[in-house]
Amino acid sequence: MAGTDHQKQLLSLIRDFAAEKSQGERRIAALKKQQQELRSELDMANAKLEEAKCCRETAEQELKGYEVELAMNKSAVQSLQVFLSIAI
Repeated sequence: MAGTDHQKQLLSLIRDFAAEKSQGERRIAALKKQQQELRSELDMANAKLEEAKCCRETAEQELKGYEVELAMNKSAVQSLQVFLSIAI
């Protein structure tokens, strides 16, 4: 009888170990999947960031162009004012 009890305990330990191992493997698989999803989200966020940087750079270049155009217009207005004051 004692031998069968030891065998039952050993089988129970083996089953418990197998169940824990299986559960651990499922956890690892779930964590790998989560890691992959997070990596994908990070890649998308980085792509959006790069796109935003390009848009910002374009806007800054346009702004500089408008500032140059404004300065030229101011200069032209001042020149016309001087010309008109002399002509009058």
